[in-house]
Amino acid sequence: MSHREKMAAAFCAALLLAGLTAGGASAGGSDSSEEKPVCVPILMYHEIKTYKTGKDVILPWEFENDLKYLAENGYTAVTMEDLLAYTQDEADLPEKPIVLTFDDGYLSTYVYAFPLLKKYHSKIVFSIIGKNTDDFSSIPDDDLDYSHVTWDQLNEMLDSGCVEVQNHSYNLHKYGKRIGCVQLPGESYADYEKLLAGDVGKLQTEIALRTGRLPTTFAYPFGSYSQTTDQILTELGFRATLTCDYGVNLITRDPDCLFRLKRICRSHNHAAGGLLTEAYKTIKQR
Repeated sequence: MSHREKMAAAFCAALLLAGLTAGGASAGGSDSSEEKPVCVPILMYHEIKTYKTGKDVILPWEFENDLKYLAENGYTAVTMEDLLAYTQDEADLPEKPIVLTFDDGYLSTYVYAFPLLKKYHSKIVFSIIGKNTDDFSSIPDDDLDYSHVTWDQLNEMLDSGCVEVQNHSYNLHKYGKRIGCVQLPGESYADYEKLLAGDVGKLQTEIALRTGRLPTTFAYPFGSYSQTTDQILTELGFRATLTCDYGVNLITRDPDCLFRLKRICRSHNHAAGGLLTEAYKTIKQR
């Protein structure tokens, strides 16, 4: 049995144990040429703290102000499953959809963002690093400087309906000879495929077993990717990828439009309203 076949068998076993069924694209499908693309901005968050703010860290009241702004201006937070349903199953999207993504799986998302999501009836896409969740589930730590959510905390968030879990690699979120999940110079396709299948596949299986969900989207660590990355991820069953590339997305009924989605980094002192105004200008420039 090849390595890919072994990974596929592991996925199937995880699905059966979790009581899941694999979703497929609709056999039908509307003519995408008859519909205008849907403009979907994606805001990218990392940490929420009461201190040490910066590019990837905002204050709790800043996130609450973002949620207020979005609600007051007619936005509806949607998930990756909503986008997939639009592209593959002819489902509708709200008039002004927006995706709120939180990367890495920090405990601060559970402590600060989660209560606000319930308060404002909003949703986020939470892309976790598997090894960190494993480590902090084994030895919990409530230090918001570095702690990540446990599996129990993640399941509490998922059960609320306010959070969708996605894959941010099991243990590729690190700098070194390799930056995140990029293919190394001179690395063969077979070796690169084995690396991604082993790491990303491990987290897919673990999330399925521990939560009963199977991620459909991969958030590139550090936003880095290679030309062959999406091909391998597609073979592993992923139907969307999230980058750190700047811009606003135009979503059509073509499922391929969900790969390499652009995002807008939400930094301290840069509120959602201003960020969205600037980001929409990239649409006019296309």
